[in-house]
Amino acid sequence: MATPRQPESPPRDLLPESKRLWKDTIEHLRDQDTWQVSDVPALERYVRAMERARVARESLAGKDGRPVLTAVGSQGQLVQHPNVKTAREAERDANDYAQQLLLTPAARRRAQVEAKGSGGGKFGGVFS
Repeated sequence: MATPRQPESPPRDLLPESKRLWKDTIEHLRDQDTWQVSDVPALERYVRAMERARVARESLAGKDGRPVLTAVGSQGQLVQHPNVKTAREAERDANDYAQQLLLTPAARRRAQVEAKGSGGGKFGGVFS
């Protein structure tokens, strides 16, 4: 029987970059004094959406490093690559979850929350 994970531990199936984002996000939420363990489901949705967007965007990289935005359709015509839509929808979802967690400047302003040292600082705009 598997040992249950601690509520603040990232899910085991996340990629390493996403586990880092999980930990950085909790730290950021603590810094702005808004973190609650009850936020774990929203945090998981946010991190998974960010991971989906990153994986979809990475899959679009061509051999020269430039994004490949088209694919060949069933009739041989050029169509938008399916992962363009996947990335766009995942980014939109991540933005929605980020707002719920007060990770965006607009959401913090609406909630009248100011992060300690609010200037982007060590988070490098990840939460903007």
